[in-house]
Amino acid sequence: IMAIFALSLDLLVGWTGLVSFGHAAFFGVGAYALALLSPKAAAAGLWSSLGIAIVAAALCALVVGIFVLRTRGIYFIMVTLAFAQMAYFVFHDTGVGGGSDGIYLYARPRLGPIDLEQRLQLFYLVLAALVGTYALLATIRRSRFGAALAGIRVNEQRMRAAGFATYGYKLAAFVIAGALAGLAGFLVAARDGVVNPEMLSWHG
Repeated sequence: IMAIFALSLDLLVGWTGLVSFGHAAFFGVGAYALALLSPKAAAAGLWSSLGIAIVAAALCALVVGIFVLRTRGIYFIMVTLAFAQMAYFVFHDTGVGGGSDGIYLYARPRLGPIDLEQRLQLFYLVLAALVGTYALLATIRRSRFGAALAGIRVNEQRMRAAGFATYGYKLAAFVIAGALAGLAGFLVAARDGVVNPEMLSWHG
């Protein structure tokens, strides 16, 4: 699970040169999406809850990215940290996410014979998610989009002069990275059966 999260962060830092201190916020959003959507009387549907968690993290990344990508360097780092702290305090200091105690899942997601209460089945789901994440990022890296991200990391000004809309490329990378972080958060929540605000902390 942490490898999935690390790969999502590498898309920003390693490929695009965007050092973010707020990436854990999307990790936490994915986890809280599962916890808030899980019914108290039954297990949540696996694919529906997974899809919602990923979409929720991606939407948060889109909203945050629209603002933070207008800054650069140390300003970008500090603004991503500020947004992450805002998300942290929303879940920590309000009743939305159960406050500092967090939320317990009454039952882990399931789909037919796939029951994440079974540790072996959870392991293979996580393994499949990791392989899928790696395959997706490997495909992106070999694509024109991946080449553009590499160019932005090396010299964004030159990429703009060559006719690339660098803001759009960076925003797309930011959203994809956020979605993958949400996937990792979902899997952690499904594994542990509990989420808490510390999952959104920048040093967590």
